[in-house]
Amino acid sequence: MTPQAVRPARPRSRALAALALTAFLVGGGTGCSALEDTARPDGTTRAAERLPADQDRTRSKANAREFRTWTAAHGTDAQKSAAARVDRIVGTWDAHAGNAYVATDIGGGRTPVADPQGAADAIAEAFASWKDSTAGFVSVYDVYGNAVVTNHRF
Repeated sequence: MTPQAVRPARPRSRALAALALTAFLVGGGTGCSALEDTARPDGTTRAAERLPADQDRTRSKANAREFRTWTAAHGTDAQKSAAARVDRIVGTWDAHAGNAYVATDIGGGRTPVADPQGAADAIAEAFASWKDSTAGFVSVYDVYGNAVVTNHRF
């Protein structure tokens, strides 16, 4: 058996590999997680992977009460059940635009959630019906402040 000669990489292959590595590192460093939403040219926002700070807990608790009350009167059975898990609604929005961040007890609380993703989806859908608009986004977070649903348009 004769040893095979190892052929060195061609310069062009090295340049492409370096370019690919650079693109991966730059893209990975800016897109992994964002503590604040960032506007994009297409009108969407980068998702906030963690629940933003609650600057007015009294107001966010009142928002949650209003949402639960509306959902109890107008929501589907799944939405009514899921809305009971809403603790606070943080953010700034009006009838036309804005961002809402829904804090829940999904993943904790007194009773476990059989389908956390389904509950979060039901909450996002109920919020979209409550705040009927096409320019805002709602994100739903678990008990630890981690995103379950991000940038659901309302």
